Amino acid sequence: MGLDKWLKPEDEKKKKKKEAHSQKRKIKVHDSQEKPSEKHLIELKKYILICPNAKCKYQKTIMKKKLTDADTTCPRCNKKMKIKVG
Repeated sequence: MGLDKWLKPEDEKKKKKKEAHSQKRKIKVHDSQEKPSEKHLIELKKYILICPNAKCKYQKTIMKKKLTDADTTCPRCNKKMKIKVG
């Protein structure tokens, strides 16, 4: 009989925590459904940049709207890189 006093309050606390946790999950599910529509508004292009120098062989892939001059220069040999949109 002495143990029942201690076990009942713990069970009630766990139920309250589970209810609060399930409400948070519902909120997160609704938020995640709205986000993909916002992501479609951003149009990013995938650029594959390859250094023309045969000895350098440097390559990098960038996801941006527009490339800048700093993006198109090779960091190793400072030559202009070939650009492929992919």
